[in-house]
Amino acid sequence: MKTMLISGGTSTIGEAAVRYFTQKGWHVYFGYNTGKKKAEALEAELGPSVAALHLNVQDKDSIKTLASSIDELDLLINNSGIFSSFLTEALEDAEVGRIFDVNVTGLFRLTKAVLPKLKEGASIINIASVNALMPTFGSTTHYDASKGAVIAYTRSLAAELAPKIRVNALAPGLIAAPYLDEKNEIRKIFEKRSVLKRMVTSEEVAHALFFMAENTALTGAVIPLDCGYTIG
Repeated sequence: MKTMLISGGTSTIGEAAVRYFTQKGWHVYFGYNTGKKKAEALEAELGPSVAALHLNVQDKDSIKTLASSIDELDLLINNSGIFSSFLTEALEDAEVGRIFDVNVTGLFRLTKAVLPKLKEGASIINIASVNALMPTFGSTTHYDASKGAVIAYTRSLAAELAPKIRVNALAPGLIAAPYLDEKNEIRKIFEKRSVLKRMVTSEEVAHALFFMAENTALTGAVIPLDCGYTIG
């Protein structure tokens, strides 16, 4: 049985990935920070092949404890991330630091801690964003820059760890979620530009992650999953 760890396991993308990989017969560890009740419910629903582990990517002790709970991994998915929106004139240093500490430095911390657990032939998938490829939403410069750093890190790490470990990034577009109703301005911008005229589903993201994990010729790649937003 193949084994994976995904951070941010109770997020929209995280939960979909946990469910999908479990259905495909993988043993799934997933990290959660504040969503303990949701994590426990997901673990109970999906059974013994799923294990919820507390994880705060801003806390080295939390990461160390999680890593010590895992023996070997075939896949690490760095999915922890946060988002905010500020115009440049209102953007404070502390907010830039907060975004980068989770989206970039947190990814560095977790990858370093888990790297010894990855088998030869394993892979790492980092969740970037279409914002890094087509930063046109406005008022998200700090977030877009953090996801751009994720892409640069992915390519550099892929070269460093080859040929033993593959490293790729998935850059999803706007993910359909209940809070993104038809009046949401970001949704309007995304659907107007994307050639498929819709948002991406979390199930589509999970399917793409599985393809990336299984395709042994894929490394150093950044795959946009954006309903054609980048060509709109």
